[in-house]
Amino acid sequence: MSGGEEAGPTSLPPALTPGDRKAVDAALDEIREEGPVDRAPLGCVLSLPAILVLLVTPVLDRRFGLTAAVSTPIIVTAVALLIVGITVWLSAGRFVRGHMATAAEAALRALETWSPRDDEREEALRAATLLVMNAHTIYGPTTTLAVDPDQARARIGDALPLVLAVERHLVEKGVAHPLLTEQPGGADAAG
Repeated sequence: MSGGEEAGPTSLPPALTPGDRKAVDAALDEIREEGPVDRAPLGCVLSLPAILVLLVTPVLDRRFGLTAAVSTPIIVTAVALLIVGITVWLSAGRFVRGHMATAAEAALRALETWSPRDDEREEALRAATLLVMNAHTIYGPTTTLAVDPDQARARIGDALPLVLAVERHLVEKGVAHPLLTEQPGGADAAG
């Protein structure tokens, strides 16, 4: 924006150029490739069969009269798999949230030092993409914010119009949720 005009949370962000959109989409692809691996499904893969074995073993024991030498190792193995599965499942969410919070913080630090006069626009576009894509951690039934929107706006400073434009592009693509354009009550100021 020129002439000292500032983009606030209630104004529309400037449009990205086709080159900017291409850079944002490339950064998005890179972020998706480098993102944290969600190990929660592995926890489920370990836990569900263990639960089934624990439920079926007593029935088989009553029906076929399994000896303790057979049923005890089966039950011990199933309990161990269940414990490992639950541990992996529970810790996976913490790992994903930690990774995303760290990525969002790194993006904020990069944007704090960027100035619209810099010729490093592509790096700022990548940082803005990183921030928007890691701002909301959707894990299971919960969504948490990795950054406070008000603090992010204050920290971003001169890069805010650029970040708003990137956010708008990613929200329109349906791959991100609004962060900086949200107003109290959940209304999206950009749309």
